[in-house]
Amino acid sequence: MKPMKKKDLIRLDEEVALKTDADHQLDERLQAQEQEELSVEEKATLFQQLLEKRRKHFAAKRAKEKRNKPLTKAQHRNIMCTYLKNMEGYKLNDLKLKDFDYIQEMFDRAFKRVNTCNTPIKSQRSGIPIWGATS
Repeated sequence: MKPMKKKDLIRLDEEVALKTDADHQLDERLQAQEQEELSVEEKATLFQQLLEKRRKHFAAKRAKEKRNKPLTKAQHRNIMCTYLKNMEGYKLNDLKLKDFDYIQEMFDRAFKRVNTCNTPIKSQRSGIPIWGATS
């Protein structure tokens, strides 16, 4: 082989440099596109996580509001009747036809009696002593 002239060597070096520069630019473009695609995917996953977090937050908020709703009059009456039946010995038939206000008064009297004295109170039903509050 013949040794190359200086002009030819310079031209060859320039061509190689251009090819490597083009390859380098192509690599940079591909990396930028991949990073953009990754960032789009990351954005999508973050957005999905945000939506899921918001959904759970508002579901918990609705559940909390449901739990904190005040009792209806019927629910309140039922709880008082259960207390009077179990603690004071009333029969269900005794309480059945009474209105809410009367049951409320009976409940208040019974509850006040239990909370104010520490002496045993005999149950109307069984005659077994029921102790009041110990505090």
